Amino acid sequence: MAKKFDLSKGEKFSLGKSDELSAIQVDLNWKSGADLDATAFLLTDEGVISADADFVYYKSNNRSEPYSREKFGSKKNWRDNTVPVSFDGSVVGSADDLGDDDGGDEAGETMHVDLSKVRPEITEIVFCVTIYDEDSRTTFKDVRDPRIVITDEESGEELCSYNLKEHFSSETAVVAGALVLNEDGEWEFEAVGKGYDGGLQTLVDMYS
Repeated sequence: MAKKFDLSKGEKFSLGKSDELSAIQVDLNWKSGADLDATAFLLTDEGVISADADFVYYKSNNRSEPYSREKFGSKKNWRDNTVPVSFDGSVVGSADDLGDDDGGDEAGETMHVDLSKVRPEITEIVFCVTIYDEDSRTTFKDVRDPRIVITDEESGEELCSYNLKEHFSSETAVVAGALVLNEDGEWEFEAVGKGYDGGLQTLVDMYS
């Protein structure tokens, strides 16, 4: 088995060209009783999304199945029983993990990326975690052991991981890591670990 790489902030891990390694699993894990959500933004060279569906999050209307009133009844039931998908189908999002009451168990959400489906204008896929808290009292200071893990989905081999050891305080949104297309046309995973106040809306404003 190949060596697994534990990255530090700012370090990169080469995944190679998409025809060499196509199917990637991205696990975002944490310990917290709060409701945290994993999201992804598929960005162009300008650092923004070019289509609404390139913002992959739990309430997205671009999903693994189209809405059918006959099959799902309500829109809520449809969202609860499907997962969000990017515009080109390259990124499949996660079902919403609502967290737990005691905060003791590890929680997390998983995304799936098919690099061979990423359309040419996309040069970066950013993976984020945000806190859903209507009272705005929970921050990443209350979240323990946040971690992002990249796995070769075909072989099941864990390629690299990044444990976010930053000392967060008021932040309610974190960019955990990103898949970045380099000048040689190869994908790299970069450990980012940058926090922001303002929750999900801050990220939407930044990448739209």
